[in-house]
Amino acid sequence: MGISATKIISLNGKETYCEEIWEDRFSENKLQDYLKRHHIEATDIEHFALTGVGNDQFGDSLLGIPAIHVDEFDANAKAARWLCKDETFIVVSLGTGTSFVLLDGPTSKHLGGSALGGGSLYGLFRLMLPGIDYSQFRSLATKGSLSNIDLEIGDVSKEALPNLPLDVTATNFGKASPDSKPEDIAAGLVNLVLQNIGVMAHLAGKGFGIRTFVCIGRMTTLPHVREIFDRLEQLYKIRLLIPKNATFMTAIGAALS
Repeated sequence: MGISATKIISLNGKETYCEEIWEDRFSENKLQDYLKRHHIEATDIEHFALTGVGNDQFGDSLLGIPAIHVDEFDANAKAARWLCKDETFIVVSLGTGTSFVLLDGPTSKHLGGSALGGGSLYGLFRLMLPGIDYSQFRSLATKGSLSNIDLEIGDVSKEALPNLPLDVTATNFGKASPDSKPEDIAAGLVNLVLQNIGVMAHLAGKGFGIRTFVCIGRMTTLPHVREIFDRLEQLYKIRLLIPKNATFMTAIGAALS
């Protein structure tokens, strides 16, 4: 149960169903609707597992079925470990904000987080691109050019600096002006958020000698995410992995708990 949306996943060993609820707050009625859509009988459910910022509004049962409450950072760690086995890495949860959890063998540790995330992106595009909705914003971002909105090393130097190629961002929105095109603004906002989260992950990993990061959360579905992460991988010699069903990994981790 996130700040922006509720993610539901059901696991039965054979099939997996994933779904997001955006328009309204989560409720038992919405849960019943979900079960009907996926032809799941309540009598077949062993238990519900709840995690996220909104799970404390529910007790120890849903629809008369036992419900357990799982710490969100523990859920992130559980899901990432399920995917990546015994490797040492940092889980980067790109939600409304961003969190970093270190996994080292069987242990996990919440390293901290940042208020920069999907909530920041949503608020900024509403201020800078009034009158468009989220789907329109995503569409615009696919058409924009970063070279029109971000100041790059090549704009201020004729030669590449040590470890900094000419096309590396020097300043996000360094070329922005009142005449900037909406599509360039949208692309710049996506880059602003994802690029800086990737840099924060890299810096967090340096303290532990870690170069592998498992990125989860709905922000991993943004336009250009793989392109932005690939550039960071080349620049810092790191790995930024995005697993299948990354949007639902916290819910998967809760279920696995």
